[in-house]
Amino acid sequence: MEIEQIEADGVTGLRVHGWEVTSCHRPILSNTSIEEHTAELGFNVPEMIFGDNYLRIRHIESGKELSFRALDALRMVDTGPLSAKAVQVSIARDWFESRRMRGIPVVNPFDWTFSTRYKGTSKGLEFTTSTSGIDYERLKVREDILFYDENILFEDDLGDNGTSQLAYKVRVMPSGFFVLLRFFLRVDGVLFRIYDTRLYHRFGTDSVVREFSTREMPFDEVKRLLPRKEPGDEDLSLLNNIQFVDGVIGNPAVECEAASI
Repeated sequence: MEIEQIEADGVTGLRVHGWEVTSCHRPILSNTSIEEHTAELGFNVPEMIFGDNYLRIRHIESGKELSFRALDALRMVDTGPLSAKAVQVSIARDWFESRRMRGIPVVNPFDWTFSTRYKGTSKGLEFTTSTSGIDYERLKVREDILFYDENILFEDDLGDNGTSQLAYKVRVMPSGFFVLLRFFLRVDGVLFRIYDTRLYHRFGTDSVVREFSTREMPFDEVKRLLPRKEPGDEDLSLLNNIQFVDGVIGNPAVECEAASI
């Protein structure tokens, strides 16, 4: 197995088994770039947007690829006439007001939580509905990790009313690669929401499998699940812990797709 490591100008990754996997870490966008993208999208972008960060997975021979980028994800944010009221009007109003107080102009109505069902930007890979999902038993097999990275694409504190974050993790093993793209939302006193995109390919096969899942739970229900020894001693900091929330919100709705190489 030949492995070619990649490392240059904020980009790391490798080439292996006919695939190129690269992850890019760059600084937060400049004010000028933020203004340009706000004008393009028609709404205010998240306060922390890493618009030059990306994960790209490319099949070298065919040129087919799937990438994960902040701006493409934001293009899927709802901008309908009722979108700004999709999650509790009073908190939405507070968020818009907090931006005005900090001198950030608020443009057209949009989903102020930045909820996005983004599943990646495809070039040549055509995904269709599949009855077979990811082989998680195969992923449980212990293997060497040839490459691992995690990266934030955007994040916003919703005017101190919660957290909205889009981030990815990628790992490449001798047998294949696995990607998790996660949109995580916490609106204090209202709800938690998780949208996950998982991508898996086993080297030597001719397809890439993608799963998209959605989960949501009221804020107070998650709070009631906090571990405690006696009433009133729960660790509220766990409500900021994505791994904890991920573990208590079950019953996801899952869509399975596959694409041929």
